[in-house]
This record gives sequence, structure tokens and C-alpha cells, in this order.
Amino acid sequence: MSNPQRSNQSNARSLGAGMTLAISVGLFAYGGLWLDAQFGTKPWLLLLCVGCGIVGGVLHLIRVLAPELWPFGKPPKS
Repeated sequence: MSNPQRSNQSNARSLGAGMTLAISVGLFAYGGLWLDAQFGTKPWLLLLCVGCGIVGGVLHLIRVLAPELWPFGKPPKS
């Protein structure tokens, strides 16, 4: 039988990582819209900021959900 507490922790971690992805993309998109309004570069800074939000969010997803795939911060194998 599976451990329900462990499953709940895994679900909560997955939900938190997914929300982090969505919020980071949303905040970066809002920042890109604001920058476009300030500099008159519509839609280029929006696209750049959304791309940065997606990359950052996906890296966070990988780091949280699959730490064995995260290559940084691990000591070299001897």
C-alpha cells in the first residue's frame, strides 16, 4: 500500500511548483507590458519577459520535482 501522507506531500510540492511557474510568467508578462508602455517597444519587451518567466519557471520545476536532474550545486562524482 502507498503512504497517503507522502502522496499528499508530493502533490503539494507539485502544485506549488506549478503555481510558481504560472505566477512567474504572469508577473514577467505584466512587467513586460509596463516596460513596453514606458519605452514604446510594443510587443518586444513583453515577449522577452514572458520568455524569461517561462525559462525561470521551468528551471524551478526541474529543481523542485526532479532534483536528480538538476546539474548545479552537486559535487563531482569521484
